[in-house]
Amino acid sequence: MTSTTSTRTTADIARLVIPAALAAAVAVLVAYLIFDAAGADFEVTMSGDESTVTAVQAGLAAFLVSLVGSTVVLLVAQRTARPARTFATIVVVAVVVLLVGPLVGADQALTVVALEVLHLVAAAAVLLVVLPRLGATADPAA
Repeated sequence: MTSTTSTRTTADIARLVIPAALAAAVAVLVAYLIFDAAGADFEVTMSGDESTVTAVQAGLAAFLVSLVGSTVVLLVAQRTARPARTFATIVVVAVVVLLVGPLVGADQALTVVALEVLHLVAAAAVLLVVLPRLGATADPAA
């Protein structure tokens, strides 16, 4: 892996990750509403406590996790020779790890599917927003 020196400023990073986080939040809200209409109860058990995931919680979580996660991953990725590939790889690995939560925390099959889809939708939104802009400016060989 070749190291490269980053020329991205904090403003450049913000211009990449804020739209990605907003896209993830909107996509998650839309998917949530679709699954809610289909009958998902969004009841989960975390650390022994039962609760219901609301649309606002899902959207806010998607926004915050995408914002913080994308920033950290982008800072790591821009130090590599192929930042777009590195960014995509780290996001995919993180999503695979996060897919375990709904399998363990939700009882209703539709809720498990819904929560898994929400994770995938958020990741897809982030990738669709960041990769074209990251690839166009920093990774022409990828």
